[in-house]
Amino acid sequence: MKNGNTREFLETIAAQDAWLEYRGRYFFVNGCCCETDRQGRELWARLEVYEMTKGYKEWVADICSITKPTVREVMEEFVRIPLIDGKTFWELENELEWV
Repeated sequence: MKNGNTREFLETIAAQDAWLEYRGRYFFVNGCCCETDRQGRELWARLEVYEMTKGYKEWVADICSITKPTVREVMEEFVRIPLIDGKTFWELENELEWV
């Protein structure tokens, strides 16, 4: 991952938003949001990825929306599914730039 450590990126999006660039294309990662019960147990967690214009102002396409019972399950799914050009996060990782 350019401009950062892959582990730090994954930890970041597990809790907050981030931006990525891939071959001149820009992506907004709407980091995990979740709902908890009164005891603090996770009820659900969601992460979304959108392709955006270069100026980061306009939506181009939905890339994914992952909702699971826990943040951990969301993150496991995120690195496993095809995200961009049919490639998984791990297949893209060396070309992704954290912006």
